[in-house]
Amino acid sequence: MKKSKNTSRRTMIKTSMTAIVSSTIIPSGNVHAANRPKAKGETKIVYLGGDQLHNGMGQRQELRSVFSETGWRMLFVTDARYVTPELISDADLLMITRWGGAVEGWCSEPIQEGVIADDGYMSDELEEAIVYNVIGRGMGFMAFHCTCWTPERQKFNDMMGIKGIMHGLVQTVHMHNFNQGHPITKGIGEFDLTLDENFGVELTNPKAVKLYETTGRTDNRHDIAGWCLENGKGRIVGLVAGHTYTAWRDQTYRQLFWRGAHWAMHRDIPAFDDPKFRKKS
Repeated sequence: MKKSKNTSRRTMIKTSMTAIVSSTIIPSGNVHAANRPKAKGETKIVYLGGDQLHNGMGQRQELRSVFSETGWRMLFVTDARYVTPELISDADLLMITRWGGAVEGWCSEPIQEGVIADDGYMSDELEEAIVYNVIGRGMGFMAFHCTCWTPERQKFNDMMGIKGIMHGLVQTVHMHNFNQGHPITKGIGEFDLTLDENFGVELTNPKAVKLYETTGRTDNRHDIAGWCLENGKGRIVGLVAGHTYTAWRDQTYRQLFWRGAHWAMHRDIPAFDDPKFRKKS
């Protein structure tokens, strides 16, 4: 009898823990304290990035460094299910570094065995929410690296004003022909990024503006790789470098992150004194 009671208790505890883990892994509604309404005067940035092919922790660290002295509130997400319509409903800027397919979602357990359910990127709900908030509400949007490759999501691509072109091999990529007439790229000269992929885009919206071009040093492939667009009330910026840490840590490319974010939010672009490269007195 004693053994039966113990077994029953263990079963009860196991069932309860399974319910807790399930409710944690599968987001629903307001699932985290950070998902609170934006405070008055606050600038809210949401970033979705990181998958099995790209270093999400590195992306997060470098973006935090770029914007560390702005006072902006930055929310970082790796599981697309947490990027809900509610979360971005008052965001000033949404940044994404994710390709079109889903990846394994977040796991709360310290030790994982087996496969975790994928995060469903990009869902119909998320696509509709992004398009509405950018075009209808005026939220800024920045598409980094593989975000241009979401071929199954036509509304999303139309919002960005592009059709993605799959990258070639990992190589040194030459960045050149920077648009000297646009505030995001004015004054930037050509340079190289080592260990990157040369994604490209075809501009499908006649209002889309080319920001720069790239050429692979090994395969000699030439692409449009940076663009911007004013679409409805919103502004979109696309910067397609960033497969490895090279672009995220590059002093010149970080200028594009800085300038692009301000432009996308309809703000003046202050000079960028990058704390990562600031000379110590």
